[in-house]
Amino acid sequence: MVCLDNTILVGKKYFVRYVAAVLYKLFVEGCRSVKLRALGKNISRTVHIANSVISLVKELGIAYVGIGTLSLISEGKRRSVSCIEIELRIRDYIP
Repeated sequence: MVCLDNTILVGKKYFVRYVAAVLYKLFVEGCRSVKLRALGKNISRTVHIANSVISLVKELGIAYVGIGTLSLISEGKRRSVSCIEIELRIRDYIP
């Protein structure tokens, strides 16, 4: 299969579903890297998912971590929400 989209948005589903989604993207679709994105309360879950996948797949490493703040407007109020993006990439070499 061809890797069309390598981004996984982390929400409130069970933790194992996201781990399975990352493994599917890597080994079935053939993506060389996978990006995990989350907002707000799901940031800690995203870090936990990334660490779990790295412990399962030894050839995987963290390529990029980005943190930031999004300004959202809901019901006429402006809110700032934290966000994170973690990119996991398969290493081409064995150290």
